Amino acid sequence: MFQPGGPRQPEVDFDQLLAGVKRTLGSIAARLGGGGVGGVIVLAIGLIAVLWLASGIYRIGPGEEVAQRRFGAICGAALAPCSGTTGIVTQTGLHWWWPGPIGEKDKIKVTETRRMELGFRTGADQGVADVQVPVEGLMISGDLNIVDVQMVVQYDIKDLVGFLFRVNDPGEDARGIPPGQPDGRTLKDAAEAALRLVVGQRSIEDVLTEQRTAVESDTKTRLQDILDNYQTGINIVSVQLLKTQAPEEVFESFEDVLRARQEQETLVNEALAYENNIIPRAEGDAERIKREAEAFAQARVARARGESSRFISVLEQFRDHSIGLGNVLQDTNNADGDGDSATGIGLGDVTVIDGPDVDGDGIDILASSLTVIGTDLGDGSGCLFTNADAADGDSAVICTFSVSYDGQNDELVSGTGFSIAYLGNEILSLPSLVGTGPFEMRLSNPVLDTDNADGDDNITTGISAADIKVVKGPDGGNADGVDISVNGFDARTNVVTFRVQAGETLRAGDGFTVQYLNRENLKVPATSEVTQQRLYLEAIETILPGINKIIVSPGTESVIILGGRDGITPIPIGPSQSPSQ
Repeated sequence: MFQPGGPRQPEVDFDQLLAGVKRTLGSIAARLGGGGVGGVIVLAIGLIAVLWLASGIYRIGPGEEVAQRRFGAICGAALAPCSGTTGIVTQTGLHWWWPGPIGEKDKIKVTETRRMELGFRTGADQGVADVQVPVEGLMISGDLNIVDVQMVVQYDIKDLVGFLFRVNDPGEDARGIPPGQPDGRTLKDAAEAALRLVVGQRSIEDVLTEQRTAVESDTKTRLQDILDNYQTGINIVSVQLLKTQAPEEVFESFEDVLRARQEQETLVNEALAYENNIIPRAEGDAERIKREAEAFAQARVARARGESSRFISVLEQFRDHSIGLGNVLQDTNNADGDGDSATGIGLGDVTVIDGPDVDGDGIDILASSLTVIGTDLGDGSGCLFTNADAADGDSAVICTFSVSYDGQNDELVSGTGFSIAYLGNEILSLPSLVGTGPFEMRLSNPVLDTDNADGDDNITTGISAADIKVVKGPDGGNADGVDISVNGFDARTNVVTFRVQAGETLRAGDGFTVQYLNRENLKVPATSEVTQQRLYLEAIETILPGINKIIVSPGTESVIILGGRDGITPIPIGPSQSPSQ
């Protein structure tokens, strides 16, 4: 099958021509005798010169380029100008260049797509299995797992001067690459380095399944950057991951983990289906039991108020409804008017935005008090509001905050869910292998709309990257300002994308601080078991002197009825035990 443009014509064999010329000159000299020898010599020299010059004729086929050199230097390049002639010839057809020893030429097919294998070698004969090369394919992912990768790189030549003369490569015998061309060890080492860098920044799940296309794209980009920096003249056409898996030694165990995760998801879905089935029936039974209990309770509540009030007073002494905030609280409402989020912090900076509303007159849960932990002054001046690297002294600690909650019209029920909003600083640490970025991190609390850019005055809508800012972080000094900035935000996953300032390289473990309007979902805390036992004993000690009768009531909840001179007092002692307990 011929190449495009028709079959290639064989070039002239000048050795055969020279041999023919010699035979012809010998015949002429024999005929002329001794007197014509001088003329024959001149004629011979002229013919040899013509033939020598004619040997400089060569042909360029489709897709080929020729680098012309004179006395070893590439012509037309900045290295060795050659009287205005160009050293790279791309036009197809016949051309002429100085023959040796004055001139040399290198003809390369630049449009040919070449192939390099990493992590394996294809069998030499059909039917022969591929040979794995673990020293190339085994690498560590970003979550410190080992993954076995096999990759194919396809490339061609975009700069013939760079390909032939910029890199002194030792070559690679295994792939038949001669010394001097950069697609030997140079290309293989660059591809391996680019792949290890990309895999080292991602989890093993991304490499195996979810982000394989992104891994290929990032590897191609990084590999091309390395080759361009070396001026190799190589153009990367494609990067393809043929196989990514855990090493053979742990492959079965890794598959077991994946199967276990799938089984876990199946069991969770089954449990949710059971929950959706059983809860409505349980709620119906609970409503019936509640109505029966209410009928029982109404007959005794009025007579029990005197003694129960003393019981409740003891209960309130041990009831603790304080909850620690997940992030460092800041001045949300700017009540002091100084524009500084680290001053003027008070109870008004914590807002209950979601919770039960039994009476329809507003959320039933209110923030009642605020406590700063980590300072002896009580105003936050003895602790930090950003990452610890900003501390002036070794004794400084990060401020933490605890908020207590009360019911608006009635007592709080332990386990009741509600949500709060507050402007908070979250202390983060740079992940491993962040380098020059970018990188992603998940925030601990959901983000709310701080700047109201959408103008709807609803903090739960219009959330974007503009609602998050870096308020403290490393400054490498190569460029002014904090080296980290917010580049993007996915409100569905609560993941922030951070950009690294150009010219800076970050170190893993360095701390930085982001600030955003937090949404923290909480539950009313329950009094501890120890506190409940102590409360019950103290209440009994207070009431026992007036007891003259004890009755255990039937039903789902066991109750001791304490009868005294002033009436009876119901004291709950916990849920009833099932027959099996």
